[in-house]
Amino acid sequence: MKKIVDFFLSLKLTVTLLALSMVLVFAGTLAQVDKGIWTVVAQYFRCFIAWIDLPIFFPRSWDVPDIRIPFPGGFLIGWLMVINLLMVHWSNFKIQAKGGRRIAGIIVLLLGVLVTCGVMFGWGTAPVADTQSDAFWRVFLRLGRGTLAAVVLYLASLLLYRKRAGLVLVHAGILFLMVGEFMTALYAVEATMTIKEGETVNYVDHSQQIELAFTDGSNPDYDRVIVIPERRLKPGSVVSDPGLPFDVRVNRFMDNSSQPRPLAGIPAAMKANYPSYEGYGSRLFVDGVPENSGTGGGRNAPAVDIDLLDRTTGQSIGRYVLSLWFYPNFVNRAWDMPQTIVADGKPFTAYLRSRREYLTSPDGNAFSIKLLDFVHEKYEGTQTPKDFASQIILVNAGDHVERELRIWMNNPLRYARRTFYQSGFLPDDSGTVLQVVHNDSWMIPYLACMIVFVGMAAQFVQSLRRSQRRSS
Repeated sequence: MKKIVDFFLSLKLTVTLLALSMVLVFAGTLAQVDKGIWTVVAQYFRCFIAWIDLPIFFPRSWDVPDIRIPFPGGFLIGWLMVINLLMVHWSNFKIQAKGGRRIAGIIVLLLGVLVTCGVMFGWGTAPVADTQSDAFWRVFLRLGRGTLAAVVLYLASLLLYRKRAGLVLVHAGILFLMVGEFMTALYAVEATMTIKEGETVNYVDHSQQIELAFTDGSNPDYDRVIVIPERRLKPGSVVSDPGLPFDVRVNRFMDNSSQPRPLAGIPAAMKANYPSYEGYGSRLFVDGVPENSGTGGGRNAPAVDIDLLDRTTGQSIGRYVLSLWFYPNFVNRAWDMPQTIVADGKPFTAYLRSRREYLTSPDGNAFSIKLLDFVHEKYEGTQTPKDFASQIILVNAGDHVERELRIWMNNPLRYARRTFYQSGFLPDDSGTVLQVVHNDSWMIPYLACMIVFVGMAAQFVQSLRRSQRRSS
């Protein structure tokens, strides 16, 4: 046990972890030349073992073997740093209080933990954040609440550790920040909400996840949607769903596809092996292309090549290519191209789309947002945005909420554990695009920064007083 402790306390481990993290960041940066940023984040940083592609270290013109090298991932390096920090604290910071002082310190510590949890989860705040208040004062208030938690924790540290209370608090703040990043990586979810003026929307699109959706339009009073998640769209797999009169065979799944172009204008050499599709694929060319790089920007547009199979004979009743380019929210409503399919006498429309999540409050009640007006102001004589804002109505009948609100730059709406940011707009300013973030640990950076600040300030004051006493 002592050897393990000594290993984690050694300076060599700390230096090694810092060197490994620098190499990982360097490799992840180079990898974005060829891959999208979210692919790199998943492959290099939000994992315990990263697989580094050897060719990223060489000019792309060189014929370097496509070899993947195992390397400690971001999660592994991060947790080793956490263990190292805990070991340093356990070895160097001993509780000095005894008797009643120790009991009082533990009670205050528990109170500090309770206050910290309250600040982190927003106890006592309004269920619908007021977007009209000034952004500076809202941030100032959050820092103030974080300072309150930090002061209570400092009092507990002062009772338990006395002169070293400041250093203990600094370590606690850094540790809290690292754990918060881990929680954000695991549980934070980003999505988008696209709304045209006058439209009411009750769902968000998860842009990093894909699903194949078939809508049964045979009942004019109710559209039934059958959804096949991305994890089931494996090449060669056959997907069967009782809601569909056919099976779906996946011929190919493309992580990124080309923007649809008229098939008639494609060179013959490119069309030589192009499948014979039904629907849009019979007149538009859509094929797999390399991922958009993290340095070049742009989102990937996955596509899927499928056959619809007759359940009795197993024969194909139609081959289709479906791309995210056809989904209206991907192209900011520039076009809308659902694939129409008729099977067993029933009409179906099909989309390959971003995974859709319907909005509910913590009580389970559905809510929606209606866009009343979208305003986009530019600096005079330029195309540079000065301000863009969305005037909305938030409606949740189950929770008796109906409020008119304004969302604009740096003034998001916080509701139902989600934050709605003004992110973009539709062509001709006909609507808005909101970024929707669900992150229960969003207050942790505020808390951690104030904990570190209070600890450093306290330690500085204590050191200054000791220096003054020695000099006098």
